[in-house]
Amino acid sequence: MVNNNITLLDGGMGQELVHRSSFKPDSLWSTRVLLDEYDLVVNLHKDFIKAGADGITINSYGITPHRLKRHNLDNMFVTLQQKSVAAAKQAIDEMSSTKKIQIYGCLPPLIGSYYRTVGINRTEAVEIYKKMIEIQERGVDAFICETVTSIEEAQILIEATSETSKKVILSFTVDEVDGTILRSGESLELALNQFDNSKVDEFLINCSPPESMIMSLEILKKFSKPFGTQPNGFETCLPLTPGENVSVLKKRNDFNQEKFVNFVLECINEGASIVGGCCEVSPEYISAINNKIFNLNK
Repeated sequence: MVNNNITLLDGGMGQELVHRSSFKPDSLWSTRVLLDEYDLVVNLHKDFIKAGADGITINSYGITPHRLKRHNLDNMFVTLQQKSVAAAKQAIDEMSSTKKIQIYGCLPPLIGSYYRTVGINRTEAVEIYKKMIEIQERGVDAFICETVTSIEEAQILIEATSETSKKVILSFTVDEVDGTILRSGESLELALNQFDNSKVDEFLINCSPPESMIMSLEILKKFSKPFGTQPNGFETCLPLTPGENVSVLKKRNDFNQEKFVNFVLECINEGASIVGGCCEVSPEYISAINNKIFNLNK
């Protein structure tokens, strides 16, 4: 149980599924697990719920037409999107939790993570996101626009989500050293200012080092929307080249539960009301922060 004013999100689905899988990772990443080891996806969602998460994000981060096409699986786009929603719903049904667990739809980068540009025509990008929304919408409570690297990418996502009635969370990823700028090199403050009066409901910073995110907090606090953080535990996460797999991404030796909990508590002290984790944040990390928040509010 967590403070009613704090929403505790889950951790990183993709990396944790790769760690749990019996197969070697390839460039399909967690989508491969959804195809070949579906029960692992359901069970990981359940583990995050057991850990105390108020919401779980569907495992669709890698399900984009361009990523699937590299493996001649573009005809599976709709089916895999549907399976990712079904896995989250199944997990909640099997847990029979006494609290309402939110399901977050996932609107990820279309070509690959951390690229400075969208990588495809703007009109095409909007249409792909609209298709994702159409497939996911009935089964989710909100949408997270994840790992957004640039203002242009954010504009595309806001256009695509303009007709949904569901809550929209805009989540930027910032520079690994300077948390005041996006990975595109653009100002985080400029980006947030552009969307502060939009239909976006909440701002997040995700998939960035905690040290960099601390710098982001000072900017997030200037705006009217609720905000939060989801740090990753990578040594570095420079863009993977198409076809490269996630085995090249290494976890930091110092990214332990204590460090994660201390960082999240600092974010909460600075006004964050949405907290959770990204890559290399397992259910054990979420349980650790859940227990800490609960004890603080006894």
